[in-house]
Amino acid sequence: MSNAEAGRPSTPHEIRITHHGKIANWVTFALDYFKKYEERPLVLHTLPATQGRAGQTTDDREIGAQGQTSDSAVPAGARTNRKRAEGLHPSMATIPRLVSVVEIIKREYLKTLDAALAERGCLSGLHQYNEVGDLVEAGYVERRGDEGETGERMENLAHALQGRHHVQQKKVAFMRVTLCRKAVPELVKDGATYQPPSVRRLSRSARARIKKKLRKQA
Repeated sequence: MSNAEAGRPSTPHEIRITHHGKIANWVTFALDYFKKYEERPLVLHTLPATQGRAGQTTDDREIGAQGQTSDSAVPAGARTNRKRAEGLHPSMATIPRLVSVVEIIKREYLKTLDAALAERGCLSGLHQYNEVGDLVEAGYVERRGDEGETGERMENLAHALQGRHHVQQKKVAFMRVTLCRKAVPELVKDGATYQPPSVRRLSRSARARIKKKLRKQA
């Protein structure tokens, strides 16, 4: 039976992490998503809105109108952090927020697992695959024209020959994290780094309470 016939599309669903979206909405969406799909990955990324890979993409408008917040509704500390990141490209500035969202999703997912799975003494979380790249090299940002690029190289070379400055390498980083309930080793072959699932081990007393609760429900 194919994935489509089984109701589990193989293509990943993508969520773009932004400064103005609500973390609570992203986490809620992700937890509901993993309840529905056992084999379909969820991709969270900081790529530009105009670009994306194959697969369905969710932005803040689709997750819910409450996912949009004005600066007046953002805590003072968050506004300060945003001002510090104003000099960075959004794809770079939102990477810390992406990491926070991923960690919260992984933690909350462990709490939602069926108690019946705990009889073996541990609860296994989500598989995580991390990719960090450059927007230009990945084709998301066009390179400068030949004249502009040549002029910049000549200027950098002149500074280097003077011995006072190192040639600056200007790159715009982005991050993409894939979460899934089952391992996807193909992503590692494509260059992603792998983080195994978090494991929540239960004590004997906790397992005994769960077994007692299950017997009552039976």
